[in-house]
Amino acid sequence: MVSVKRAAFTWVVLLVMLAASASAQELTQLPPRVVSVTPEPFATNVDPWLEEVTVTFDRPMNPDGFGFGGVRWTGVFPGVRDAAPTWRDGNTTCVLPVSLVEDSTYAISVNDTQNRGFVDADGVPACGFAWVFATGERTPEQLPPHVVSSTPEQGATDVDAGLRELTVTLDRPIAPGDHSWVIYRGSGLYPGYRGGEVTLSEDRMTAVLHVRLSPGTVYALGVNDLRYNGYKDIYGRPVLPFGLCFKTAD
Repeated sequence: MVSVKRAAFTWVVLLVMLAASASAQELTQLPPRVVSVTPEPFATNVDPWLEEVTVTFDRPMNPDGFGFGGVRWTGVFPGVRDAAPTWRDGNTTCVLPVSLVEDSTYAISVNDTQNRGFVDADGVPACGFAWVFATGERTPEQLPPHVVSSTPEQGATDVDAGLRELTVTLDRPIAPGDHSWVIYRGSGLYPGYRGGEVTLSEDRMTAVLHVRLSPGTVYALGVNDLRYNGYKDIYGRPVLPFGLCFKTAD
């Protein structure tokens, strides 16, 4: 039985799909995506005197746009107030000035569902990304639950259009209950459909979205974001947002 909250979320998804479909359907290539960051995701004992954080994309980006944000339930946003990000390496690497303190956990998002500021030269928003690091010692359990693999893989370009299940596997079991699959407007189509089932694997390590795909189509979606964070671990801690973009084979 579908809860009222879940049903309402489904209609939100449908409305956003309609609004985004015109631009998303025109995409013939994958949207921009993050290929590396510093500090690395889940790094611990990071030097608290570090003065900049970097995000590198797979292509040159529009230097006038920025899409940094925080993940409030996970850690502190490290950016310096009134200090503007800059670009280098041919506008592929964005540099964020930061101010850190000892023994703190920091979290940064890149293009969530509300803030789509990072765009390439054609105005296509980058696929969502988020990461965490700490200036103190942390065990894996002290850091947020997160996606470790997906099917299709991130950035895949030859996905079988006959695929009927999209999966993301986490580093720990997911609590039963609500879910949050989200749309990245302008980065691709959403592969779910009205009435499409959302399930968990028996060990609750893998979330499954039942999908309908079309050949030669770019898709973009995510698990959790700042507004919808239904996926949580057994202690009620929301999963770190994860964006997934792929294209089906012609």
